[in-house]
Amino acid sequence: MTIFTSYYAGKIRGEAVSISLYPPKGFQGKHLPLFAPTPELLKWWKSSASDTDAELEYTRQFHEILLCRQQLIDIWVAKQQQNSHDMTLCCYEKTGDFCHRHQVGREVIQRYLPKLWGGEVGLRTVTEEKMSTNCGQKIILPATYPPQVLSLIEKCHELGYPVKCDRLECGYYQVSLNGEDLAGLARLKPY
Repeated sequence: MTIFTSYYAGKIRGEAVSISLYPPKGFQGKHLPLFAPTPELLKWWKSSASDTDAELEYTRQFHEILLCRQQLIDIWVAKQQQNSHDMTLCCYEKTGDFCHRHQVGREVIQRYLPKLWGGEVGLRTVTEEKMSTNCGQKIILPATYPPQVLSLIEKCHELGYPVKCDRLECGYYQVSLNGEDLAGLARLKPY
């Protein structure tokens, strides 16, 4: 089983599961309000400037909501360990846009079910992306990296530095060049 995230009009892998407060009309998948924002948070977001400060505040408030739902999340997590079908947690915002589903991916799936995490569907259209470097080597990157990580790796490869980036179970990224750790462990800002 693998758990992905995507948006309703995007690609879905396995079963579609709505985690928005209200799924779209005609949605045929399951609705999982456990991972939805509250009506108050959604209303606040829609009236906000939707800028970086608002994103940080939304992230903080949604984190608190997830903490209040921890017992239910624990039950859901235990159930998923016995599930054999892929699923995609869906919301409205397009891939790359700010959305609470990315926070669910980080704070729930990557934390409690890291081996089941498949990432955002559509971040890359294939499971592995081949890139050429100035040295003519082919580098294979997993498609589950966030856009910030992929951008940094691509820039290094374009400059002729074939860095390797490993996403660890804890959600951190370890970057190395020729087997040497470049900066210890680093966590990127939520995307």
